[in-house]
Amino acid sequence: MEYELPEDKIPIFNSNFEKGNKLSEGLTIIKGTAGSKLDFWKKRKAKKAIKHYTECLNLIPNHWQTNWLIAKVYQVMSENKKALNHFEIAVEIEKENPDLPREASISAMDSGKVDLAVKYSQEALNRQPNDSGLYCNHAVNLMVLGNDNEAIKWIKKAIEMEPNDKINQNVFSLINDVANGKRKRPKYNQLG
Repeated sequence: MEYELPEDKIPIFNSNFEKGNKLSEGLTIIKGTAGSKLDFWKKRKAKKAIKHYTECLNLIPNHWQTNWLIAKVYQVMSENKKALNHFEIAVEIEKENPDLPREASISAMDSGKVDLAVKYSQEALNRQPNDSGLYCNHAVNLMVLGNDNEAIKWIKKAIEMEPNDKINQNVFSLINDVANGKRKRPKYNQLG
């Protein structure tokens, strides 16, 4: 995708983009760490990164990479609605990258929008139908939604693709236990 910027604005965009990237470096990994909270300094870095990315978006609102990056920073700050908003913009602009709808699905689930999470996990699969992890994510979303039969179908596909994957095996057990009443159905905010 081509972006049109006046010649004098290009260095401003590039400078803000690079500063945002430098500030957000290492922050997005924290999201996956159990019980992790941003300390004062990391939160401050995240807020500064958002300011730089916002400057980029003021210059090029349809820059999917910046929407993706600002969403990742909002995600680590647990500002789920803001993250989802920017992931959705990125998904609309960039039509091939499967990570965009996958992340939109995660943020939708974190926001309690399970129907939307299912929509985006399906879109991620449409973009990359040979990724067992995407099948697994979609299966989890369907289970949370209450559609156990479909969830079982999708997790079985994930296991067919990667039979030794422990995550797929654990999700298969979870879905089966929920479907058979052995375990309580997790809510959207109980998946982390």
